[in-house]
Amino acid sequence: MKDLEKNTGMAAEEIRGQQNTSEKAKAIRGEQEKSKTAVSETWAEDTIADLDDFIESQGIYIRQ
Repeated sequence: MKDLEKNTGMAAEEIRGQQNTSEKAKAIRGEQEKSKTAVSETWAEDTIADLDDFIESQGIYIRQ
């Protein structure tokens, strides 16, 4: 009988651990969703500048 109680207690702790992990995952997903919506108004220009810098760092120069 003690083995059953021990196993039941271990199972309950495992379930609580999974719930905590699930709650943490939900919190992380919520933060990721918020960061997706927070986009700079100049994101396109910033990305083009980053790409130009990368291309030039590869030794290719684009005439503009």
